[in-house]
This record gives sequence, structure tokens and C-alpha cells, in this order.
Amino acid sequence: MVATDEAWARQAVGRLLAKPYPGEFEILLAAPPNPAHPAAGDPLDDLASDPRVTVVHAQQGSKAALLNAAAFAAQYPVLSRVRRGAGNWVGLLRQAVAAMEVTGADVVGGSAVAFGLGSAEQAISRALNSRLGVGPRPARVGVGKGPVDSVRMVAIRRDAFERVGGLDQAFAGAQDWELQHRVRRAGGMVWLDPSLALRGRTPGSAGELARSMFRVGAWRRRIIAAHSDTSTWRYVLPPVLVAALVLALLAAGVGAVAGLAWLCWLAALPVLYGLVTALLVLANSGGLRLGGKIRMWWAVMVIHLSWGAGFLFGRR
Repeated sequence: MVATDEAWARQAVGRLLAKPYPGEFEILLAAPPNPAHPAAGDPLDDLASDPRVTVVHAQQGSKAALLNAAAFAAQYPVLSRVRRGAGNWVGLLRQAVAAMEVTGADVVGGSAVAFGLGSAEQAISRALNSRLGVGPRPARVGVGKGPVDSVRMVAIRRDAFERVGGLDQAFAGAQDWELQHRVRRAGGMVWLDPSLALRGRTPGSAGELARSMFRVGAWRRRIIAAHSDTSTWRYVLPPVLVAALVLALLAAGVGAVAGLAWLCWLAALPVLYGLVTALLVLANSGGLRLGGKIRMWWAVMVIHLSWGAGFLFGRR
């Protein structure tokens, strides 16, 4: 695990040692370099008094570099990156290793499940977990067990990780996905077990959701530029939607200035998109009250438009 947050790292190590993995294991903490006091060591070094814990002092401070340093220092055949908020990680790992042994997969993981606490977060999480928000992505909406393109990773074989060269620092916002793509391209298998649900806190507001999805769209554009074979209709629809809505509004504006009534009708396209989205949300928001349905409706549209805008206008 990345040990940039000392308090969390200590807490996580304590939990892992309290109910340890039933077999040989080690915990590798990747600590960033200390430029102010390079010879002072790391404040987590005291944890290494337990022979099952090793603090790896990386030379670079990026997340990918830290994770690579820990992974390449590992001695056992399966790697697993502990994630925040995932609950009983040892239980998840036991299940993932069992699936790995049965299927022969190189990567095993589960579905990413968003959860929220307040009414706004619950509506956003409902949108993120639904096919309306992110499309039919197995690692998000969940399907049956089987090979897929990507998962929320729980375990990966060390030889597969080393064979493809580890995480690529050029893809800071999509490292796991890009790693799994290279594993599959090298002939490996990525296996989804939907019961391995990895929960994550949803953005708390429309602004946070928009910023998050904008970054996701920008990273998808960079991934497709690097790996053109990964482009699918699900990734193309949001930027096409944003471009169509922007062009429709511009054309309607030109029509209003030039007195071309037929161009003015294009202003109805955004309204039509909103109505169609509302109908789809109504059909897929069972259990939500009217206020929740309305929040889910705008959350779905924020996901679509921010993702598409990030794809079109995000940093190349």
C-alpha cells in the first residue's frame, strides 16, 4: 500500500495483522522520499519490527512509482493493493485468490459500488451505479462471473505484473485500467466476481461529480490515443452528445440572428435530451421519492455532459 498518509497506514496495518491472511504473506508499505531529511528514514520504520511488515523507501513520490517499488520488492506470487474504505480486505483477498486458483486468471476483482450518506449523495450514487450513468460497464453495474475487460482490482499475479512492466506513470488517472489492458494484450485473463464489491464514497455535490467525471473523460481520451483498440461506442457517445448539443445551440443562435426559423428549431435538441433522460430515470429509479428521482435525473446528465466535455476539452 502507498504510505503517504501515516495515520491511515498504521490503522490499515493494524487491521491486517489483527485478522491476518491464512497463509504466508507480507505487508509492503511504499514510503515517499523525504527531501527535507533524506537520511532521517521514515516515521513508519517502527512498523517493520514485525517481520511481516516491510517499509519500501521509493526514490520517486508519484503513486505509480510508490506502488511499483512495493510490488517489485514483493516475494510472494500474488500482489494485492489495499484500498481505503473497502472493509474486510483479507476476506476479499481470500475470495480473489480462490477464484484465481480455479480460473487461472491473472487479475481478479469485483464491481465498483458508489455509496452516499445524504439524499444528494444517495441520488448521485444511484446514478453512478446505474447503466444510465456509466453505460453497461461490468465493473460498475455488475454482471455474472467471467472474463471482462477490466475490474476493480483485488489481486494480480506477480509474474503478470512484472511481465508487463508494472504501472505506467503516464496514466495517473487510469493506472489500474491501463495495466489490465496490457495484461490482456499479453494473453492474460481478467476475471470479474461481482460478489467482490468494492465500495467507494460518492461525490457529495453536483460540482464534485462534474469535476470527477471531467477528469475521467479526459483520461479516457488519453487512453484511446495510446490504445486505439480500446475505443467503443460507450466511450464515443458522451463527447458526441456534448458536441451535438453545443452545435445545436450555436446553430439556433445563428438562426435567430439571421431570421432562419428552421435553424431555431435546433434549440429543442437539449430539451429533448433532458426529457428522454427524465423518462429513462423514471423507469430506473424505483424506491426513490420524487426529490430523489429529480436529483438522480440531474446527476445522470452531469455524468454524461461532464464526461463528454472532459473527453473533448480536457488536457491532452
